[in-house]
Amino acid sequence: MFKLIKLAFYAVIGYALYELFMGFKEGGMGMGEGGRQNISGEGEGMRERSEEPSGMSASHTVGRGVVS
Repeated sequence: MFKLIKLAFYAVIGYALYELFMGFKEGGMGMGEGGRQNISGEGEGMRERSEEPSGMSASHTVGRGVVS
């Protein structure tokens, strides 16, 4: 029973190291790049159109990274 737990532990550690290595390889962790990765997209927001009860409509940007 202990051997099975030990094998599962080694499998989890191996998978974690594999994912870490692939992340470094994909992200390009060079000295000049700083190693910062944006994991949730470009951060530009999306264009949305809202309509008023009076029938007027306005287009605006909503979401992550919108500053105006």
